[in-house]
Amino acid sequence: MTAPPTDRDRPHLPEDDDVTDQAVTPIGDAMATLLRSRGLGATVVLAEVMSAWERVAGPELAARVRPVSLRHGELVCEVDDPAWATQVRLLSEMLLGRLADEVGGKVADRLSIHVKRRSEG
Repeated sequence: MTAPPTDRDRPHLPEDDDVTDQAVTPIGDAMATLLRSRGLGATVVLAEVMSAWERVAGPELAARVRPVSLRHGELVCEVDDPAWATQVRLLSEMLLGRLADEVGGKVADRLSIHVKRRSEG
């Protein structure tokens, strides 16, 4: 039978007075830093874009259009109807500006649209 752990066996945890705001890093920030250090900065930005998309595009547009990739300064969005593709092309400059405001910096130089073909059947 094993004896219960003593105070000496437990790791030292800082007292409330020992912790400052500077000592705490939010997990999302830590993950973003790790991914950027591994060359996956575009993945971090795309995740931020996807998270902010409905606020930026509005619920109606966001329900029909979704960001799918970010590479070489181009944000690629997928739509389910050619009419929505036209709408997004007309709004692309405004959407990129709102995204920059929302995520705290320029996301892409341009926005392109891919029309997803409806599966038959």
